[in-house]
Amino acid sequence: MRNPPVNSLSLEFLTELLISLEKLENDKTFHGIIITSDCPGIFSAGLDLTEMCGRDPEHYAEYWKAVQEMWLRFYLSNLVVIAAINGVSPAGGCLLSLTCDYRVLANNPKYAIGLNETLLGIVAPFWFKDTLVNTIGHRSAERALQLGLLFPPAEALRVGVVDQVVPEDQVQSTARLVMAQWLDIPDHARQLTKTLMRKPTADRLLTERDADIQNFVRFICKDSIQKSLHAYLEKLKQKKG
Repeated sequence: MRNPPVNSLSLEFLTELLISLEKLENDKTFHGIIITSDCPGIFSAGLDLTEMCGRDPEHYAEYWKAVQEMWLRFYLSNLVVIAAINGVSPAGGCLLSLTCDYRVLANNPKYAIGLNETLLGIVAPFWFKDTLVNTIGHRSAERALQLGLLFPPAEALRVGVVDQVVPEDQVQSTARLVMAQWLDIPDHARQLTKTLMRKPTADRLLTERDADIQNFVRFICKDSIQKSLHAYLEKLKQKKG
């Protein structure tokens, strides 16, 4: 992923990401992909708040549909998808990594990962929640979501947000070793098993997709939410300054 400075999931970036995924899925010589970051110290800072602040409702709806599409396409991809997490991974960055089949995280205490939406006054949608529950269990997910927890590597491994923590210089090589192990499994059997495990969760969003977009637009258009997002963006600008 190369969308400097922080790999935020803008509408343009999400569109390009999905086009790339589709090309790889359609090329039968590819069986797996490793997602990693070209931005030092940051896997992905998550959803692009500028797409959610000071725009019109039509834009919010278009953006949210793209976020849903990213989740659906990666979560149900026939390819083996491995996350080589080489930086901090909050919110949407964590969600993207949770769609993967396996997660390798660099052992750097700064590289925290989690769904921290509540810290911004935002509620993680039900499909974010479902993905986390499927990964770490109900009680751990309930606590993590309410408190907006960002887990450092050792804790992320302990609760199961990631599958492996390795020294930073071994993240890519470990991801490749894991990929080889997953590709050893007969492809049709692995794909059908993945669908069996994940389809019920994906179907819930597919059934409620329009309602989820409407809920998001209603929520994000509230004055209080717009003020809160605007204040947060201003704070980020001052930090950069």
